[in-house]
Amino acid sequence: MTETPQIAPDDYTLVYSIDDDPGPDDHQSACLRQLLRHIIKQDTRTLAEIATLAQMSRRQLGRIVAGKKPLRLADLQQLSGVLQIDRARAVVAIEILDDWRSYDDPALHIMMQLIGPVVAKVNAGAAFPVEALTGPAENLLSDWLAKTIITNEEQIRNRRNEFVKLPSL
Repeated sequence: MTETPQIAPDDYTLVYSIDDDPGPDDHQSACLRQLLRHIIKQDTRTLAEIATLAQMSRRQLGRIVAGKKPLRLADLQQLSGVLQIDRARAVVAIEILDDWRSYDDPALHIMMQLIGPVVAKVNAGAAFPVEALTGPAENLLSDWLAKTIITNEEQIRNRRNEFVKLPSL
């Protein structure tokens, strides 16, 4: 009986297989590959240009995107830099919202912009340890925030509509 050699993954491997065909990705890795494909498709540069900027071959990039090469943290860091992927937003889209397509959602953009300032203001304004919100408090606050953002957007749209109305001759 022939024993399969045990090859340990390096420290940067997120998805690992000793086979040439790494097999199916876990859900998060599959979503990440889909997000990469989506962003590469939207990019005006060629695959070869993107690969060169990411310091890899075009073939290597193609294999990563196609799922034929394991996702390595080092490669993902290079690609996210070249493709200007907001890694925090990608994590929220994939891990929390469970939908890589929400990466481009304007509501997610707004919420990501608010995280830093809100955390800073809570930390600066509270002279005591802040506890996690209860479920009902979380619902109340999220409802209020969503309504406030929607109302603000409606006001902006109304001002734009009023501004573009031209007097009739």
